[in-house]
Amino acid sequence: MKLKIKIAMLTFLILLSLLCSKSLYAHVMVAQHGTLNVAEDGVYMVISLPVSAFAGIDEDLDSKLSAEEFATHRLSIIDTVHSKITLKDESGKLALQGIMLSPVTDHHSPKAPASQLVVMGRYTLVKPNSEFEYQVNIFGQGAAEKSLEITAKNKLDGRKQVVELSPKSSNVLLFEE
Repeated sequence: MKLKIKIAMLTFLILLSLLCSKSLYAHVMVAQHGTLNVAEDGVYMVISLPVSAFAGIDEDLDSKLSAEEFATHRLSIIDTVHSKITLKDESGKLALQGIMLSPVTDHHSPKAPASQLVVMGRYTLVKPNSEFEYQVNIFGQGAAEKSLEITAKNKLDGRKQVVELSPKSSNVLLFEE
């Protein structure tokens, strides 16, 4: 039984690795943009954040994230995402699970340091058709890194909302009744 679980986990990790490696080259998300897709089983988030928004991860101060810096600070980045990006419904704060991080590199230079980081994850829903409060408190140092455009889609009822977040306006109500 343990062998079957290990094989299943290894297969999952290999497939996940292949998916992530392709997403690195495909530029999954435009810089300073994100999506929230509400489905019956959860809210799926994909967001592109600037490296300069994460304190202490750019060790060589080149405003980019090298593979070594990414490996060293991966857990710190995840902690920052958990604490600075929240989604709430009427029952309270929703749990963000399955976080995947992908440094965005040029497909011509895949080993070059990244200036953007794509974050993907899933919020567990208590009630699918509800109003949500979304808050992002991760903004970069550059002028172009001070805003995020978020497109929220509710696949259950077809509603769509596009919002812009900034340090002065970091939270928004989505799908208000």
